[in-house]
This record gives sequence, structure tokens and C-alpha cells, in this order.
Amino acid sequence: MRVWATVTCVLILSGLAAARPSGPASLPEGLPRQPRFVFVSLHEEISLGTAALVHRAARGLEGGDVLVLDIRTFGGRLDAAVAIRDVLLQLKQRGRKCVGFVNPRAISAGALIAYATDVIVVSSGATMGAATPVQFDGRGDARPAGEKVISYMREEMRATAEARHRSGDIAEAMVDPDVVVKGLSPRGKLLTLDTRTALEWGVASFEAQDRAGLIRGLGYKQGPRRIAEVRWSWAERLGAWISSPLVSSLLMSLGMLALFLGLYSGGSPVPLALGGAFLALYFFGHHLTHLAGLEDILLFVVGLGLVLVEVFHPGLIVPAVLGGLCIIGSLLLGLVDLSRVPLGVQWQSGRILSALATLCGAFLMTLVLGALAVRMLPGSRLGRSLTLTTVLQGSAGGRERSRMEAVVGAVGRALGDLRPSGRITVDGQRFEARVEHGFVERGARVRVLGRRGFELVVAKAREEEPT
Repeated sequence: MRVWATVTCVLILSGLAAARPSGPASLPEGLPRQPRFVFVSLHEEISLGTAALVHRAARGLEGGDVLVLDIRTFGGRLDAAVAIRDVLLQLKQRGRKCVGFVNPRAISAGALIAYATDVIVVSSGATMGAATPVQFDGRGDARPAGEKVISYMREEMRATAEARHRSGDIAEAMVDPDVVVKGLSPRGKLLTLDTRTALEWGVASFEAQDRAGLIRGLGYKQGPRRIAEVRWSWAERLGAWISSPLVSSLLMSLGMLALFLGLYSGGSPVPLALGGAFLALYFFGHHLTHLAGLEDILLFVVGLGLVLVEVFHPGLIVPAVLGGLCIIGSLLLGLVDLSRVPLGVQWQSGRILSALATLCGAFLMTLVLGALAVRMLPGSRLGRSLTLTTVLQGSAGGRERSRMEAVVGAVGRALGDLRPSGRITVDGQRFEARVEHGFVERGARVRVLGRRGFELVVAKAREEEPT
């Protein structure tokens, strides 16, 4: 009985000790004697461009450097925050130190980033926490994400905190309101620490009002010999801009529209080149932000190659379909990061649906603009300049013009229903065609009346009409 009583008392005392404030966290061992402080300001929404910025700063650290993240953010993308977290934790393997300066707030994704640093420093009036993931409904109202997303974020916060020898319970309480930390966070309330509680409960090491105070608090009374600032590069700004949903959708729409016009015009190089350029810019921006990998780009190149097979060998259909599917798949994979955030979490957080909405929006815009182009472009000055000046002045374009003009007045057959557009065959050659009036059923005889822009103009011919 005495043994059980002793064990019970020890457990109770351990629980009480765990529920008591432990005071400011101690500074880690191994801080360099004469460091160079490399500052990175995270004063915006955490985006894929932010992750690229921190990755570049971490990659450029030399021996004796200390990376300092000046954090002032309400949060941002989960996959971007996880990418930054991974980069910061990997610094330990290289013997580098990093400091998170909560100046004055590290909310949501910012809290995960702060927890991934060796030392957390808080400014006066700082806040840190409220890291539960949210998603927005159709009206723009925020609501907590699903249980799978919260569970994933809770485990990420705990693992990150424990990797830096901090309380995993406190980190989890910032994500899940059902997590209880006695004396600090009751059930049903999401935890957010202020300056005082962050220091009392061992999350932060000390308080500083500015960067000079931070350096002194780390034990460098005379100050460091060197201070550097890593700022956004044009490539990171461009990548962040391109990877935004609106610009991504616009680039996809313009790229697919140009490819469609290139195929519709029988392989005109100008729209095909423009389409490839727009989509290459899309992948360039997403690759800069580490969202699109080389495998996604390779899938796109394969798809584009299959589309070109259809251009040079029209009528095969299968290469065009397979190429289109490859291009669509590569565009979708370029919008989500499955290497860090699991597919189920991406789906429940709404990231997959958002990517699908972006892709569908791009397709809808392509269909609308494509329909308008088919109706209006052939007779316009722009359409004539594209097909006659730019395309047809080349040797290949000249042969195509001669080939089309050579069959004017001839009789052929419709390869499919012309309602009013489709394909016909004349003397064993395939052409894009449009009926002048009405429609023509598949297999019917048609007479070529002339050429208009990208296609031949035809009319239904009588069976007894000579060729």
C-alpha cells in the first residue's frame, strides 16, 4: 500500500509541476562567438514566395551565421508554413542557429514557424498562437477546418515544439481547443500566448523591443561584427505573383486558348508558340516557389509533344487526347504540394477543391474565348495577320495556303457532322471546314466554295454534281 501511495503522490506532484509555469526558456548551447546575423522579415501573409525566400536565406548561411526571422504575420498557406518549418529544422543538422523574433505577432502559420526556431524572442505586446486551420465558405466566412486537417496541424505543432525541447501540450492547445493545459488553457478555448505567458511558460527566452535588444539578449553585449538583411528577389516576387490563384488561372486560360487556336488553324506556329510560352511561364513561377517539381514539368512536356504529333499528323485523335490529359494533370499538380501535406489533408482543407476550381475556371474561360475567336477571328484584321502574314509567309505556311486554294471548287466528303464546323476530306486530304448555310451530316458530299481564315467554306453538294 505504501508503494502505491508513493507512486500516486509522485504522479500527482508531476502533474502539478507540469501545470506550473517554468519561467523563460534557456538559451541553447553552441551559439557562435562572433556571428553574422542574417535577418529575414516575414511581415506579410505566409505564401509560397515566403517559403522560397526563407529557403534561399537558409541555403546561403555560412559557419557562424545566425538566422533571425522577424515575424509579423496573421498566417497564410499551410503548405508554405510546413516548407519553412522543414527548412528551419534542417538547420540543426548543419550546425546553424535560428531565432524567431515575434514582433509583435505570430498567428496561425506564423506560430508554427516560430516554434521551428532555436530561440523565440518576444516584443512588448506580442501574441503567438491561434494556429487552428480555417477554410472559407462561399460567402467568405471563415470556419474551422475538418478534423483531419486539425489533427495534422496538431501533430505538426507538437513534433516541432518537441524537436526544439518545448512543451508539446502548449503547442497542441494553439491548434485544438479541446486540448487542456492546466493553469493556462481551459477546454473549449484556443490558446494564444501574450508576452508574459510566453515567458512564464517557457516558450520564449526573453523580451526585446528591437533588433539591437535581441542581439544583446542573446549575450552579445558588444554587438556582432556583421549584420545582413535578406530581401525579396525579383524571382521570388514573380513566383509569388504567378502562383496566386488569379494569375495562375489567367496564364492557364491564355496558354490553353493559344494551343487551341494553333490546333484549330492547322498547326499555325504563332499561337502554338504563345501557348507554350504562357504555360512555360506558369510552370516557371510555380517551380520558383517549389510547388511544381521537375516531374510535373516533364509531364507537361510529354503532353505538349503528343499535341504536336496531332498537329503534324492530323486525324489520329489519340495523341491529342492523351496530350491534353497530360497537360491538364501537370497543371493540376502544379497547384498543390503533395510532398509535404498529405492528399487527405489537402482535400479536407479545401486546397484540392481550390485547385480544381482554378483549373475549371481556366477551362471555362478558354471555352468562352475559344468560341468567340472561332466566330470572330477569321474575318478580323488580327486573324488575317496571324494566318496570312505571320504564318503563311513561311515555307510551311505557304504550302498550306497553296494546298487549301488548290481544292477550291472541288467536291469532297464530310468526315463528321458539320454544325457548322468540322473536318472534310478532298482528294484524300483533310481540311477544317465550315458550312456556309445550315449543316451537313457525316458522309455527305460538299463543294468547296473558298477559304476564309483558318478553314475552308463549303456547301452541300448534290449527289449527281460532278467533282
